[in-house]
Amino acid sequence: MYNRLGEFVARHWLAIIVVWAALVPTVRWIAPAWDAVTNDGDLAYLPARMTTVRAEHLMEQAFPHNRAKSQFVVVFERESGLTPQDRATVEHVAAWFSGENDHELPVISVVTPKSEVVGRRLVSPDGKAALVMVNLGREFMTFANIASLEHIEKKLDDVRQESDFPAGLEMGISGSAAIGGDMLAAAEDSIRNIELATVILVVVILLVVYRAPLLTIIPLAAIMISVVIAMGLVALLSQLGTVPGFEWCHYKIFKTTKIFVVVVLFGSGTDYCLFLIARYREELERGLDHHRAVAAAVSHTGEAVVASALTAIVGLGMMFFADFGKFSNSGPTIAISLFVTLLACLTLAPAVLRATGRLVFWPSDVQALPAARRDHDGRAIESGFWSWLSGLIMARPATILIVSIAALAPLAWVGYRDVTISYNLVRELPSDRASVIGTAMVRRHFPAGETGPITLLANQQNGAFNTPEGERNIALLTRFLYDIDGVESVRSITEPLGDEPGSASTPLTAAGRRKLAARKHPRSQALYLTQEPDLAGQVTRLDIVTRYEPFSREAANLVETINGQMLEFSRDETSPWHGAEFDFSGPTAGTRDLRAVTDSDQQLIQRLVCLAVYCVLIVIVRRPLISIYLVLSVLFTYYVTMGATELIFRWAYVDFDGLDWKVPLFLFVILVAIGEDYNIYLITRVIEEQRQRGLLGGLRAAVVRTGGIITSCGVIMAGSFISMITGTLRGIVELGFALSLGVLLDTIVVRPILVPAFLALWWRRDRAKASDVSPRERSPRAVASTNGHNGAHASESAPVSTGDSNSR
Repeated sequence: MYNRLGEFVARHWLAIIVVWAALVPTVRWIAPAWDAVTNDGDLAYLPARMTTVRAEHLMEQAFPHNRAKSQFVVVFERESGLTPQDRATVEHVAAWFSGENDHELPVISVVTPKSEVVGRRLVSPDGKAALVMVNLGREFMTFANIASLEHIEKKLDDVRQESDFPAGLEMGISGSAAIGGDMLAAAEDSIRNIELATVILVVVILLVVYRAPLLTIIPLAAIMISVVIAMGLVALLSQLGTVPGFEWCHYKIFKTTKIFVVVVLFGSGTDYCLFLIARYREELERGLDHHRAVAAAVSHTGEAVVASALTAIVGLGMMFFADFGKFSNSGPTIAISLFVTLLACLTLAPAVLRATGRLVFWPSDVQALPAARRDHDGRAIESGFWSWLSGLIMARPATILIVSIAALAPLAWVGYRDVTISYNLVRELPSDRASVIGTAMVRRHFPAGETGPITLLANQQNGAFNTPEGERNIALLTRFLYDIDGVESVRSITEPLGDEPGSASTPLTAAGRRKLAARKHPRSQALYLTQEPDLAGQVTRLDIVTRYEPFSREAANLVETINGQMLEFSRDETSPWHGAEFDFSGPTAGTRDLRAVTDSDQQLIQRLVCLAVYCVLIVIVRRPLISIYLVLSVLFTYYVTMGATELIFRWAYVDFDGLDWKVPLFLFVILVAIGEDYNIYLITRVIEEQRQRGLLGGLRAAVVRTGGIITSCGVIMAGSFISMITGTLRGIVELGFALSLGVLLDTIVVRPILVPAFLALWWRRDRAKASDVSPRERSPRAVASTNGHNGAHASESAPVSTGDSNSR
């Protein structure tokens, strides 16, 4: 098949170039713009079984007018204490928010220090700060919050310029919507930086390694064309659900997926092109003309390139089975894009090689080697580092294998057992972001959880929450929650002001009268008891303020604790809450659900990816045990990389509380799927060489002939991933570092040392069992498919230039 493909490309190179060139404007014309069809947010794509999703549905039914999904919080601060003029400014800003009803800021409600019932809790106990809470009806992680955040910042700047603005008053922005807006704005900055850095790094590395301008241009042109076409195709595919008869298709693409599309396609695509170019050079040195050299290069590298791409495509495709919507859609998006790049590397790149001929290596020149510099099969006699290394591995494979594994084992152990994961969005942001500065202001004067309380919804058919008995049950639940360690206050229909239950219990005191008035106030009734006739007395709401940051691990663990207690109440037949359904809403509950679903997805996807990659290896290599070792080798690389990344960032960050939650899964899928490329390229070359040199001689020759090109490809792949450290989000930086380190480990340690050392040990055992039949007395197919029972007497020490002495 690849012979025919090579001949087709070499003969019809001009038509292939024209077709690819025509596809670019065609796809751009018919496909919608990427930004017009991409989605955003995280919590909107959680599976329906998660508590926050159920809570959102219940909120829509029971509290349709009080279902804020996120908040902007404007904080006002004066260290010497707020003045009357400061408080007037607070209300002035709040009045502006109350008048905002356009698409920039769809306000559901605005709560100020003067608001009835709840207003007093927005002034800090020390009198030095006040808050204005702007409740929105959209998720905090939506790109619309970028524009809203800029809108608010501009308004606050205008207020600061007003003549009556009190000198010394500080204003800041916090709240989940502000954090989400800053997160997504930082992600957009990261996309721009990474796209530019990726191209620059790949160009620089190619020029430094190969010192040939055209050799740099050909891979970049093929990849850029494939990126444009691939992104257009997936944008079209995302609209398939709007076509009659395809309403079942819910395929979505996300803005931040573009980061992975760019770095994966540039890294992998460059590798595929360079595998092709390296073999093209070999064929020219054998004396073939450039027409036959292109055909031979495609023929010899086609299987390896397709197999390498298939491991990545199938591995990434396994993310389709994830529960989390971003995972289940992002993996196939990258896989589809990589398939387009594979087609470009197998057709467009060799067609351009055919068009340029030997000029691709300018200013150098590639000519047929003289006979004295060729081995028996017409290829260049290899010497130098790779010849020395392969000889060393052939001589002492067991020692090298044991020492290498032992040196990396401590890092692998850390990666397997001691990695901490963080879902704290605030700490992922740069310190100069508005939401980070504003959040720090809030924490100086208010409980950390005030800007993102946990909302507990109780749904009980016989709850009768609008009766005195029902209120007593709510009061007992409020008391119970208040006593849980980590809870700062609880607001409910019985304690709408968030006071400690039992305090001011008599209406004879001023505090008691205030509490009674607050409980009976229509605002409290509408906020904490459903007013919908169909659900009257059945649904109540409690807001829990914690002493932890809303996105912190401690806050998520607290939700887990409370949920466990609520389940016990629901199952206890003696409890007044027997049969009740409890669900949680808010950023903390969303973070807890995100942690649960991503943990589950990671376990599932790891198994599926390993199985899928193993199946591809079985088809290509046809050696089950060797295929298992190849999978284990990249798994070992993954755990070593995780351990090293954990230790490095634990040292680098003063406030380190774990690696970003996206790092383990994306690192695993990309490293295991794409990292197998180099093993496949080595193994396919081993099989080819063994047909002439026997088992060990073929192994040694393959290590020598692939060493330089695979190492170069690994450096380029690592360079494309390291561009991610130009991003402004910690998670992107951590993932870029980890991917680069993992690829380098795979390129420098696994492929040239661990894999050949194992294969040498394996085939030494075979040689001890083998008969005296030489490879020449068998068919090449039989030698190539030998799997441990009829190995050849290949010489370990025979130089690559002469092949294996026993195979002649």
